[in-house]
Amino acid sequence: MPIFFMDYMPYQARVLVSQVIPGPINDVWDTVRSFDSIDSWHPGITDCTMDEDRSPVQIGAVRDFQAGDRTVRERLLAHSDVDQYYQYTMEDGGAKTDYLSEFRLIPITESNQTLAKWFAHYDVEEEKRKEEAEHLNHVFSAGLNNLRDVYSE
Repeated sequence: MPIFFMDYMPYQARVLVSQVIPGPINDVWDTVRSFDSIDSWHPGITDCTMDEDRSPVQIGAVRDFQAGDRTVRERLLAHSDVDQYYQYTMEDGGAKTDYLSEFRLIPITESNQTLAKWFAHYDVEEEKRKEEAEHLNHVFSAGLNNLRDVYSE
């Protein structure tokens, strides 16, 4: 899957990965809507737990999970069952700062399939822009490709 990375921009780096999921949008949303469900559909993520006493769809909810040997902590900023998307920030993004990511589903009405888009923008030192973009492209692609494969069965 080609990486969509705009390296000519003098401001925040951006990564966008999209994938057609061969399933109806409501079914796909049921799989991904809960902020703590990522370890059930992303093959590179394990041990997702919710912090604090919040629902996994409540704004401000915090999830922690393992991605390889790294613990990741993210906070839910927006969530909509109507528009079928959520936005979150990374509490500790390593080389990335001012990180904002969005996971959004869009219906493909003609074929009753779903377009999934996973997008992030963030600040990063110039010498790490390409490396961080490639890393996010890999993470986003792995999750979306797995969703595609699950709904292809």
